[in-house]
Amino acid sequence: MNSRKNKKAAFLNSGEKLAISVLAVFHLTGFILLNFSSGLIYSIALDFVPINIIFSTLLVVKFQTEFNVRFFGFIAFTFLTGLAAEIIGVNTGWIFGNYSYGEVLGLKIFNTPLLIGLNWFLVAYCTICLIDYMPANAWIKYLAGIFLLVALDYFIEPAAIRLGFWNWENGNIPLGNYYGWAAISGLILAQGFLLPFSRKNKVAAITFLLQLTFFMLQSIF
Repeated sequence: MNSRKNKKAAFLNSGEKLAISVLAVFHLTGFILLNFSSGLIYSIALDFVPINIIFSTLLVVKFQTEFNVRFFGFIAFTFLTGLAAEIIGVNTGWIFGNYSYGEVLGLKIFNTPLLIGLNWFLVAYCTICLIDYMPANAWIKYLAGIFLLVALDYFIEPAAIRLGFWNWENGNIPLGNYYGWAAISGLILAQGFLLPFSRKNKVAAITFLLQLTFFMLQSIF
C-alpha cells in the first residue's frame, strides 16, 4: 500500500511541481490582467505576452529528458515550418486566409513576427508530449495531436483578435484557417513521429492543458 502511494506521489517531482505552479500563476495573472484591467496595467500585460511565450518555452524545454540531434532538428523544423507558413499566409492569403499581424508579438520579418515560429514550436512540442501519454497506437496519437492543435487554435482566434495579436479581413475567421492549421500541424507532427525523440515531459504536457484552459476562458470572457 505504501509503495503505491509513493508511486502516485512521485508522478511529479518537486522541480516539475514548481515549474507547473509558476506557469499556472503566469497564465492566471495574464488572464486577470488582460480581462479585468485597463490603461497602463493593460498595456504592460500586453507587453509581457512575448516574454511569456519565451519564458514558457525555455521552462518546458528545461524538462526535456534527452537533448540530441533529433530533438534540435524538431525545434528547427517546427520553427522554420511554422514561420514560413505564416509568412506565406500573411503575404499571399494562402494556407490560412487573409489576415495581418498587429504589433503585440514584436519584431517582424516579411510582416510576420519571428516569435510566431517559436510559438509553433511551443504548442507543437507540448502537444506531442501530451499525446505521448495516450494509451493508443501511433496513428491514433498522430490524429489526436492534429485535433488538439486545431482545437487550441479555435479558442486562440477570438482572444488573439480581441487582444490585437492579428486581424482577419472583414473580421471573419475563414474555415480555411482551420484546414491550414490541420495541414501545418500534421506536417510538423509527422516529422516528430518519423524522427522520434524522447518526449516524456510532464511539464510540457500539462502546459498544453494550461494554454487550452487559458484560451477557453478568454473566449468566454
